[in-house]
Parts: sequence; C-alpha cells; structure tokens
Amino acid sequence: MMTYLTPFERTGYDLFRSMRDWENEFFGGKSAQVSACKTDIRDIGDSYVLEAELPGFQKEEIKLDVQGDVLMLSAIHKEKTEEEKNKEGTYLRRERSYCSYQQKLDISNVDVSQLHASYENGVLTLTMPKKQPAVPTARQIPIQ
Repeated sequence: MMTYLTPFERTGYDLFRSMRDWENEFFGGKSAQVSACKTDIRDIGDSYVLEAELPGFQKEEIKLDVQGDVLMLSAIHKEKTEEEKNKEGTYLRRERSYCSYQQKLDISNVDVSQLHASYENGVLTLTMPKKQPAVPTARQIPIQ
C-alpha cells in the first residue's frame, strides 16, 4: 500500500483521492496488500525447477498437493490468537496479518513420483523431473 506524505492538507476536489478513499473503505484499507507470489520455472534439460518467493511463511504453512496432472501450491499465514498477541504486547501499528496464496500448475509432463521440494530463506524450490518418453515396443503379429 502506498503511503502519501503531504505536509499540508490539500483543498479542493481530487478525483484520485476520492477513489483511494472509496477503495480503502470498501476493502478495509488493505487493497494493495494482496501480494502475488513471484514464481519462476526453468527447464534444465531432464527436469523443471520451480522457484516461488513466499517471504514471511513458515515451512509448515506451505502445502503442495498433486491431483492428477495438476499441482496445487498454497500457503496460508494465519493471524495469531488473542492469547499469543497479549504475550507480545500491544501493537502501535500493524500491517502484517492474515494472508494466503494459491496457484495451480499443469504438470502433465512431469514424473510426479520423483518430485522434490525444499524451502529456504523464503524461497520454495521444487524440482520436477520430466516424464521419460515411452519406448515403442516391437512385436510380430502371427498370421492365421
């Protein structure tokens, strides 16, 4: 969310300010805080490597699910309970709270039995080996 710093209050009608005010009221002041996960996918020959930036998430908050040819990457950062909040003191300003991310990827060309994932320094790395092409088999058909 962009914060505007102006030393003096402006007078007059500002269309953009009205739109920002309406947006903040409608979305609860969090309209720009919906963050998109930045994801890179590289082809390294025999496999694909997915790197997804998920800063602020713990490893336990990230899920990778495979259903058929679809990989679901999801992460949910839940807000702390009231008891946990009281132990840490009172917030004077709070911009971080509940957030979630979800992305579906087509993995029809991936060997799902060989997937490997790691999470370090806010980056999820998923190695997805490619499926090996089926080797055609030769056979002779008997004539009757």
